[in-house]
Amino acid sequence: MSCKRLIQFAQPLVGVFFGGFMRAAHAYYLYDATVDLGLAITTVVYTPFLMSIGLSLGEISLVNAIFWLAIVLAEIPTGLFADGKSRVWSLKMGCILFMLGGFTYFFACGFWSAAIAESLLGIGMAFFSGAEQAWVTDALHREGRDEERRQVFATASIIRGFVMIIGGFIGTLITLSNPRGIWLPMIFTSLLALFFIHKWMNGKGEPIHKMTEIEAFRASISLLRGSRALMWVIAATVVFGAVIAFNHFWTPYFKPLVGTFGINLVWATIYLGFAFSGVLIRRMKIAQGNESKAILVALVLSGIGLILAGKGASLWFPLSAVAIHEFGRGMFAPLVDSFVQHRVESGYRATFGSLQSLLGRIGLVIAPVLIYLTIRNEPDTPATIGFVWFGCGIILVFGAFVLSLVRPK
Repeated sequence: MSCKRLIQFAQPLVGVFFGGFMRAAHAYYLYDATVDLGLAITTVVYTPFLMSIGLSLGEISLVNAIFWLAIVLAEIPTGLFADGKSRVWSLKMGCILFMLGGFTYFFACGFWSAAIAESLLGIGMAFFSGAEQAWVTDALHREGRDEERRQVFATASIIRGFVMIIGGFIGTLITLSNPRGIWLPMIFTSLLALFFIHKWMNGKGEPIHKMTEIEAFRASISLLRGSRALMWVIAATVVFGAVIAFNHFWTPYFKPLVGTFGINLVWATIYLGFAFSGVLIRRMKIAQGNESKAILVALVLSGIGLILAGKGASLWFPLSAVAIHEFGRGMFAPLVDSFVQHRVESGYRATFGSLQSLLGRIGLVIAPVLIYLTIRNEPDTPATIGFVWFGCGIILVFGAFVLSLVRPK
């Protein structure tokens, strides 16, 4: 690593310990990585934890549908608060609700207590959604770094990938002692993120031109109705909701093959693929706002990987398919963020982001409900999981084909 790159890497850490100036991108990476670490510690053992408190695979899909429904219902109010009140305030509220959600899950003992915890986490996620992308976009604009927007989103994905690998390993170690302990770090990381937001993100990423909540909402609706490109990308996000099938079931599928501790091998494969997709996006020569073809490629890769993940007699074949699936997933979010932010004005970025999230995440509500209805009477076996993955993979590939026919030029 060159001296220049080493200095660039160390700059955020120097800011943390010595109170120096921190660039908006570095503050965003630090906040995002801290929040992601708390989530990562729970993710590897999330499904086994829910099964340990009495939930079936079908109920796990249903409780996850409650999580996404809470996000959808809270999206517009939280987006309005972010633009009308403060984006930093919105991020702080997300951290507080994550702390409450982690605390509730620590004492959860069945479906309904898990549903309450998921609702708190979902509302917290809605406070993050839209506000964080809007914050970094306008903060970069104030620093005269608009051309770095897609690179920042991609770099955040790379960092997220490696944080998730580390967090997954930590979560597995905690589970060996006490499965409920995986929720305690989320309380600490949320509190730490709250500190980072207060110290380094205040005032930097608020709207360039302030609007009231009603003005922001009207402007968002008007923009969506008049933009075929934005309607198209929301449709792509709805289709992308089919990937949720992998989130729920990868642990019970691979655990019999690799054991409790070996599940970290699968986790590392998942997020190495996710992180390397960010490297590709950083090197893309596509102009900002022209990412529609790459978004279709991301959907197809995600679908093919999901179709193949439940096939093959050996471990390495499904692991390779998982890497393909996660590579596509890692491409999707930064490309969509760049595509959308290129078309939205400062005053209502967070509101539009929440509107986009509300409409796009409908797929994340529909998919787990359909999965529950399909497999509620089926045994909790790898064959059932493979069947679900195959069906959802077909939806992703076919959805990409349909979207390609109506892609905005």
